[in-house]
Amino acid sequence: MRAEVADVILAHAAPSIQADLVRLLARPGYALHPQGRCRAGVLALEVYGAIRRRYDRAAFVAAAAVELQMESAYVFDDVSDRRPDRSRADGSQADGSQAEDLALAIALLTAGTAAAADATSHSPDPSGAMRHFCVTTGGACAGQFLDAKLERRGGATLEESLQMTHLKSGSLGTFAAGFAARVAGAEANDLELFERVGFNIFTFAQLIDDQRDACAPGPLSDLAQAKATLPVVFYSKRNQIDAPAPAGGTISRETCDAYDSSGAPLYAAIVALAYLGRAQADLQRLADRGYAIGELDRFLEGVESGASRALDTVGCGVVA
Repeated sequence: MRAEVADVILAHAAPSIQADLVRLLARPGYALHPQGRCRAGVLALEVYGAIRRRYDRAAFVAAAAVELQMESAYVFDDVSDRRPDRSRADGSQADGSQAEDLALAIALLTAGTAAAADATSHSPDPSGAMRHFCVTTGGACAGQFLDAKLERRGGATLEESLQMTHLKSGSLGTFAAGFAARVAGAEANDLELFERVGFNIFTFAQLIDDQRDACAPGPLSDLAQAKATLPVVFYSKRNQIDAPAPAGGTISRETCDAYDSSGAPLYAAIVALAYLGRAQADLQRLADRGYAIGELDRFLEGVESGASRALDTVGCGVVA
């Protein structure tokens, strides 16, 4: 997957910024870092494999196209979270390079779109696949907009927070799974089912990440930044405060203890597990329809195992 992402950059990005794109994607958490998860690309690859029962050139190009769109969303999210006095998510210092990173994010979008055109050239419905690729990424854009809007406004309802999660993360799962399913030639009646699997997996993963990041040490915690994530909003409403701490502040141990005992971690875990259950049920429906879901099952198990530590903090027995 990493090799394919690098090849797409070499094939479709302007030569003058190829090295900069590679350096960006080599940061911790991004696709070309040795520990990069490439979650969106791998989901697309496994959806393709479930339908075609093999991985060919189109599968890897489609997966790389999806991953580059996801990486672009990561960059936008990182830049939107950055302030002059705040570190990057990877721990390095913000250095006034926001505009440069945004330009590189747009370059990732265009390279990914070019790769998507390559991947769809031999698909059963090239125009339908490309339309899905372009249209469904709009949900993530709407999620980024809502995230920024809620942060600027200060305070959010639980409904707004969940909507933001659906748009920012769930729609990326819909995008990845639906595009791969179209490139692979899934039955038209099954496309929505593949999309739902992606939506529910990515929503589950995001809610787990939000629970884990709510009270992380230091100024980068979601509580310290007063983010409008579901557990932070639940905590704020329960304590009848608009924001747990000044933006960019540092959360005290007492505040973390209050958060842990507020019910917010348990609430977020229960909601997350509801999406996990939906994903598992839809995978079984796909199996019943004759798709080879073994690798998709293992993909979901990997996402679930990565959430175990966050779930352990609230007591898996209680959640179950």
